[in-house]
Amino acid sequence: MEPLAAFLMVGDFALAAFFIYYFVNRYRGGKMPLSHIYAFWLGTLIGSTWEFTFLFLGPEFLHGAVDWPWGLDGWPRKISHSVWDGAIFMLGIHLCERWLDGERFQKFCWCELGIMLGWGIFQELLAEYLFNGRVWIYEPLSWNPVIIPTIPGSSPNSPGYTLFPQAVWVLAPIIFYFSFLYLVKKYDMDSPSSELN
Repeated sequence: MEPLAAFLMVGDFALAAFFIYYFVNRYRGGKMPLSHIYAFWLGTLIGSTWEFTFLFLGPEFLHGAVDWPWGLDGWPRKISHSVWDGAIFMLGIHLCERWLDGERFQKFCWCELGIMLGWGIFQELLAEYLFNGRVWIYEPLSWNPVIIPTIPGSSPNSPGYTLFPQAVWVLAPIIFYFSFLYLVKKYDMDSPSSELN
């Protein structure tokens, strides 16, 4: 395994472990309301729906650009990426709390949804730019066509940006946003929302 691939593999799992530590510690320390810790785990669960679906679709759909050793390439990588997805959703909450004034997440708000959706789409495009061809490769298929061709600076192994990963991050933030509104209403109506920093 080349040094860059080893670094990416170790970093993948180390950051997933850090995210769990960070959110659990903030909740236990009273710096994050109950809705937020539930939201992190819910985001992880939502992320696992496509992470494991993509795994079960097999290497004809998605495969690692480099095989990770010691059995870390299959479901362990998918668990790690699911945790990353949970943290990505939580950063969307944080952006709303930073950029919007007044009470947040008390009722439906187009601005909140717009930030969550814009962040989800942006980070997916950035992740594809940085990691497609270096960590993973989505194979172009008739039902998963390339919708954005390879752009300068992408990995030479990248086939471009395919439909399914982009579509996931158009739909998933909407599902997460409405689920988070429910969590806030159910668990935090009597306490103010806390920011993530």
